[in-house]
Amino acid sequence: MFGRRRREEAAAAEAVREAERRALFAKLAERPEHICPFLGLADDRAGYVEGVSDDHRCYAFGDPAPLSAEQQTRVCQERGYGNCPRYLRGVLVIPTEELEALRRPRAPSPEPAPAPPPPPPRRRRRAAALALVALLIVLIGGGAAAFLLLGDNGGIAGGPTPTASPTPAPVQSPSPSPSADATASATVAPTPSPSGSGPSTPTPEPTPTAGDAFAFYEVSVGPRGYTLFALDADGDVVDTRDASFGGFSYARAEPREGSDGNVYWETREGGLTGWSYVFPDSGEFRVRAVFRSSDGDRRSAYLEEDELNEFPEATPAP
Repeated sequence: MFGRRRREEAAAAEAVREAERRALFAKLAERPEHICPFLGLADDRAGYVEGVSDDHRCYAFGDPAPLSAEQQTRVCQERGYGNCPRYLRGVLVIPTEELEALRRPRAPSPEPAPAPPPPPPRRRRRAAALALVALLIVLIGGGAAAFLLLGDNGGIAGGPTPTASPTPAPVQSPSPSPSADATASATVAPTPSPSGSGPSTPTPEPTPTAGDAFAFYEVSVGPRGYTLFALDADGDVVDTRDASFGGFSYARAEPREGSDGNVYWETREGGLTGWSYVFPDSGEFRVRAVFRSSDGDRRSAYLEEDELNEFPEATPAP
C-alpha cells in the first residue's frame, strides 16, 4: 500500500513538473527571434531585459551562469546566438519536443484593414450621372437606327443570316487523386531534426592515459527514440516516458541501483535531469567514463555492453 501511495505521489509531482515545463516553453516561444531562449534572469527563468543587466543568466545547461556585457549584447540578443558554444551544448541535452516548442512560429499579427476611400466630390458625381444619361440616349438611338436598317432579324435584307460557330467549352482536366503515400505525408508530417541538436556522427576523443583523473560518467545517445525511467528514493520505477533526439547527444549521468536489481544511469543535467536509461530496455545508448589530464584536457573511454548493468564498485582508472 505504501509503495502504491509513493508511486501516486511521484506521478502527481511529475505531472506538476510537466505542466510547469510546458508553461515555461510556451512563454519562451513568444520571444523575438533574436533573443536566445536560454537567456533568463537570476530570479526569473523566462525573463530578460533589453541590453546589459547584471541579473542576466545563461540556462543552457548546469547551474545558471553569469554573462559578460559583451556576451549579452553581441551573442545572447543577436540572431547569431545559434553559433554560441553554450547554446549548442544546451540543445544537445534538451528533448526534441521541447526544443521544437521553443522554435514554434508565432501566429502573425493581423494586418490592419485598409481605410475606405474618401467619397467623391458632389460635382464629380453629378458629372458622372450626366455622362451615363448621355450614353443611354446614344445607345437607344443607335439601336433604333440599326432596327430600321437591318430589320427585325438583325441581318441585312435579302442576305442569309450568318450562323455563329459555337465556342467549345474548355474541358477541365480532372485533378489526380492523391495516393495513399501522399495523403499520409500531407496529414502526418515527420518531426524535423532540430538545427544544432547534435552532430550527425559522434566525435571521437583521446583515450585516457596514466595520471589522468576520473571526472564523471556521461550517457551518449543517437538520433533515434528512447524509453526513460523515473525512480523514487527507494529505487522503485514510478514513471516512464519517451524521448527522441535529432543527433548524437551527451549528458552527465550517475549510476543508481534499482530495487529490481538493474543499474539505472540517471541524467544530471539538461531537460531530462532525473530520468534514467537502463540496458537494454531504454534502447541503444552508451556510457563513457570521462577523465581530465593534468593540463585539463578531456579524455574518455566507453564502457563495455556487459558493464552497463553492473554497478561500478570503484572509481574508474585509465
